[in-house]
Amino acid sequence: MKKLYFNGEFLPMTGEGDTFEALVVEDGIIAFTGSLDEARAFAGDAEQIDLEGACLMPGLIDPHSHISGSNQYVVAAQLENCKSFDEIIDALNEFAERNNIGEDSVIMGVGYDQNSLVEGRHPNRHVLDQVSIEIPVMITHASSHMLVANSKLVELTGLTAETPDPEGGRYGREDDGVTPDGYCEEPGAMWPVFGIVQPRQKFDMDKLILDMQDVYLEHGITTCQEGATTADHADMFAGFAKKGLLKMDVVSYPMFGEDVDGMIAKNAEFDSHEYTGHFRFGGLKMFFDGSPQGRTAWMTEPYALGDEGEGYCGYGTVSDEDAYNFMRKAIDGNYQLLAHTNGDAAADQYLRVYKRALADSPNPEKAKLRPVMVHCQTARRDQYEQMPEINMVPTIFASHIWYWADVHLKNFGKERGSRVSAVRDAIDCGLRPTFHTDCPVLRPNLFEAVWCAVKRVTKGGVQLDESQKITVYEGLECITKNGAYQYGEEDRKGTLEVGKLADFCVTEHNPLKVDIDDLRDLKVLETIKEGETIWKA
Repeated sequence: MKKLYFNGEFLPMTGEGDTFEALVVEDGIIAFTGSLDEARAFAGDAEQIDLEGACLMPGLIDPHSHISGSNQYVVAAQLENCKSFDEIIDALNEFAERNNIGEDSVIMGVGYDQNSLVEGRHPNRHVLDQVSIEIPVMITHASSHMLVANSKLVELTGLTAETPDPEGGRYGREDDGVTPDGYCEEPGAMWPVFGIVQPRQKFDMDKLILDMQDVYLEHGITTCQEGATTADHADMFAGFAKKGLLKMDVVSYPMFGEDVDGMIAKNAEFDSHEYTGHFRFGGLKMFFDGSPQGRTAWMTEPYALGDEGEGYCGYGTVSDEDAYNFMRKAIDGNYQLLAHTNGDAAADQYLRVYKRALADSPNPEKAKLRPVMVHCQTARRDQYEQMPEINMVPTIFASHIWYWADVHLKNFGKERGSRVSAVRDAIDCGLRPTFHTDCPVLRPNLFEAVWCAVKRVTKGGVQLDESQKITVYEGLECITKNGAYQYGEEDRKGTLEVGKLADFCVTEHNPLKVDIDDLRDLKVLETIKEGETIWKA
């Protein structure tokens, strides 16, 4: 069955200024683009779809997120707007009452940010004990790099004064310096708590995955990521794929610290560049540091003076030896590697060790791999200059500009803080950067990410380094064709060209023609995957 789209604006992303009058889809593939008369002659008795002036562009491509975490927008209290401990407590109580949460479950909240609280610090277990002392209570930080547990959850997790800090992580302590206060920093400290929480979350995942996908689809995204895959998540998404529950393409990256060989072997049918049931493994994932707003990103120069003392630079989370061994596993196995690096010291380590692993690998196809540096918040110009030689792709968390750059200015000072998310440098170095929102850290609004990179204005109204500004078209490339390139799917996604998948995002207006301050709230009317509508406003 053919479908002919007409009477709208077409934004093919094949070149600035390119457009056409009509587009024809056949069997999920773009079969024709050109004039309306020619399209009608080509399409014959095709179903005719009047766009009524809306804009049809390529489906947006999410280059880094955690779709498994998007359930928090459905099953947890939203704390991003809380301004005090009392407001957090009220939100959690309201959520628990509305959902009738009992002692066999857990009260969860997501998205708090100590930088936005009047107390100016993280809550602790005593704050959360005001919600409940019988039911486990857990809240996660907006960066997803910290959480806080109440006393009941601390007890169930088995954290005591004798529990040591894990490598690359930290437990908060009471005034005595040893008793856990409920604060857990970085994955090594957080996973034991999640291990208690997750079995208590009794969800019908087959139903929940549909709502989780809608978190992306309502923003026009047709390809997304499970960017730090555990064995449980791999099995879960393989199951969704086999049941036909995935409406969009999901690319999975088994993470460092897991049995990645066993995970992939168990689900070998998805170990391919092709999708099976809209799911595939894309490579491997590792972490080099933490969060700049949480002051755990690893920097070459110290943070502004804080509780950590003079000269504090954050810290790395993996040794060179362990990083090298994992990189060899990826490169030798012909897998793309994604690595979380927020601080410039972490970026130095990634570049240094990857170059060595790449040189040592016997893989004859190794030069074709496209390793990805994830976040790049403080990446320096000289680091971007090194990336082309190893075909590295920077995926930049540009939304930090609005949401957290005020904190970066405080933590790093005007010069370093103002340069956060330096997209212009990346483009000028010949790279093809992408933008992500690290969902569930933020909702996956990629148009807002473009707005952030174009405007470079903080929530507090501060204009950041204007030399790093980009154009709207360059920003749209970062969420369409560059995303396809990062995944090695530029032959089938990212632009509206004959032979590519009919993955579309239909917006109320052409993003190139709206006022810049309207871009972040551009309304998506419809999301189409391989010619079929999978979400509609």
